[in-house]
Amino acid sequence: MIKNRLKSRAANARAAMLRRGSIVLGVALTWATRAFAQGNSPWENAVNVLQTAFTGPIAKGLALVAIVIGGLTFAFGEGGGKRTFAGLVFGLGMAVLAVNFLSWLFGV
Repeated sequence: MIKNRLKSRAANARAAMLRRGSIVLGVALTWATRAFAQGNSPWENAVNVLQTAFTGPIAKGLALVAIVIGGLTFAFGEGGGKRTFAGLVFGLGMAVLAVNFLSWLFGV
């Protein structure tokens, strides 16, 4: 009889703890969704700054200069390290110019 009472009390204590835990979890999730619904996270700001930097007029000019210099070095340079460096400069210039071209084309 005493064992049954102890088991019953333990089961009631577990049920109460489970209820409290689920209430705390529900409140925490509700608060978390309100906190994250604000927007303007630091990552969004950083991405916007990078987007502006890579699609601005200075980036377009630097991309064109990089493509011209990389192409000339690639065409008139000797083999080895100079050719690799020219390929890197040419590739980076093409990448930045491609970003600008796609933003112009699709209006992103």
